[in-house]
Amino acid sequence: LTFATSPNDSTSSSLSLSTFKNLFKGDIVTPDDPDYTSAIDRWAQNAVRRAKFVAFAKDEEDIKLAIKYACDEKIPIAICGGGHNPAGASSREGGLVIDLSRYLNTATADPEKRLAYAGGGARWSTVDEIAIVHGLATVGGMTGVGG
Repeated sequence: LTFATSPNDSTSSSLSLSTFKNLFKGDIVTPDDPDYTSAIDRWAQNAVRRAKFVAFAKDEEDIKLAIKYACDEKIPIAICGGGHNPAGASSREGGLVIDLSRYLNTATADPEKRLAYAGGGARWSTVDEIAIVHGLATVGGMTGVGG
């Protein structure tokens, strides 16, 4: 499988839906699937969008494949890490959501370097649990007020 260097690269062959589904190692959920409602569910109800596909990626190759398919088909893309963006950036109406939460909700720690590493779908609880085991702490937060 050859990937285009950009969505406009005409030297790359188009990726059909059946090829996408066959090569994709994770799960592809459509509106016809019984778990579709949970696949598009978000932390904030106003952020829920009815995506055409939700692709639960298992690895970097799945992510590349999903991007390639969406570019070929001119389908808008959204990336869902933890699904906590209240503005709805983690989903896309009629688009392809590349969801990292199912298989890439991971964290590891290097106790000697005193560092923790988080997967693209990691939530704070996942990172905190691994950090605490190694005597580490995470720092994070957000604010709606500046100044």
